[in-house]
Amino acid sequence: MIAREVPAFSWFVLLVLGLIYTQQQWSRYSLNYLYNVSQDDDFVSIKHADSISYTEYGILTGYGFSGTFCLAGLVAGRAADISSRKLIIFTGIFAWNVALLMIGYSHSYLEVLLWRLVLGFGQAFSSPASYSLIADYFPESQRSQANGLFACGVYIGGGMASMCISMSADLGWRNTCFLIATIGFCISVIEVVSIREPQRPSRKSKLPALNAEGGHIPAAAKKNFVQAIWAIFSNELVVLVFAASSLRYMGGYVIAGYLPALFASVFPNFDDQYSYINAYVVAGGGFISSWLGGMLADKWRAVEPRARMYLPVCGCFGSLPFMAICCLASDFYVSIFLGLFVEYLIAECWFGPVVATMQSALEADCRALAIACFTLIATFFGSLASYILGYIYDAMLARGYPDTIIRWLVLWSVVTSYVFAGALFLYCATLTRLDTLVTQEKKPLLRGKGLFIDSSE
Repeated sequence: MIAREVPAFSWFVLLVLGLIYTQQQWSRYSLNYLYNVSQDDDFVSIKHADSISYTEYGILTGYGFSGTFCLAGLVAGRAADISSRKLIIFTGIFAWNVALLMIGYSHSYLEVLLWRLVLGFGQAFSSPASYSLIADYFPESQRSQANGLFACGVYIGGGMASMCISMSADLGWRNTCFLIATIGFCISVIEVVSIREPQRPSRKSKLPALNAEGGHIPAAAKKNFVQAIWAIFSNELVVLVFAASSLRYMGGYVIAGYLPALFASVFPNFDDQYSYINAYVVAGGGFISSWLGGMLADKWRAVEPRARMYLPVCGCFGSLPFMAICCLASDFYVSIFLGLFVEYLIAECWFGPVVATMQSALEADCRALAIACFTLIATFFGSLASYILGYIYDAMLARGYPDTIIRWLVLWSVVTSYVFAGALFLYCATLTRLDTLVTQEKKPLLRGKGLFIDSSE
């Protein structure tokens, strides 16, 4: 397919969606750092203020978030396929920032758990609608890059969450929650005012779509929920991508949830340095990897149809030596720069190509639901990893193990996750057809108000 110029408004929409995603991740992962500060002070640490154990922390970062995030995601995904996506996103932003505000007022584990569940519910409405908008605003040939840039919000938001360690020392953990929520409310206003809901590409057209042999594909009515679910789970490639991504998420959840505990226990005198350096490492390394991964996948795919699956394989296996350096190095700066930064630089290239693979393999009227299903399944297994590791860590501490044992727990969890995920992504590459799904998107595309639309409409 000939590459086409993307209208400026499409990039503006991507920027706004990226800001939303960044604030979403900042809100979500702030707890990880507010819990793992080294100071035993109710003003600074939510762990001590609300008496939260590591097992309870594992629940809060796992099923205490994903319990509603996953279930609401199915509703959000279907809604994004048939309703106004800009309003769906706005509703989600408002809900999760109200929840974060209330976490700032909490005084017990149960109160935090309640509002984490509300936060998860609100955040479920963001990604499916956002990816659906990206698929409408960008042509198929540039979606890996667009998805990769959007996914950078995970790393920028995660990096900003790291700064919560220093913010809590200056402002207190409660005021830190209030500040992040206030920023979220401001972004919600920008979103609802500036983003236009595009007309969805129609599956009915005057000129029928062509299949790989040049024959006509008859137009079909829009799928209902059951038909959309069937279209998703009857697609072997999509199901295996779900499975591989779930394995990859398990390692990602361990890194996000327990690296703060690792650095706090192994390098307790480097709290301030970790807060700021980790922010740049996560944001910078993740951003570069996600952006270059998406761009490289689009360019490489022009000569190698399986490129979108090969990149996640390279990321999984190539990052393992640096994860070992991060966990086992005795020097703080070696651990965070040579270990963690390079690990992020290599590992985080995977997400944009994986989402683009799902978007290409499915038709437009079930893509948002597919993203919701993807998120539900991957988050379930990521949360499982977080809970199990928290339970094991609590049990080992109770038996007298030093708190530095967390470095080995993190390392082996990530190695196991990445090895199995990489192997399954490699198998997925063998299923990627040389003739990818040909939908009406394969026909000539016209520029129109920032939206790539079918020329026959």
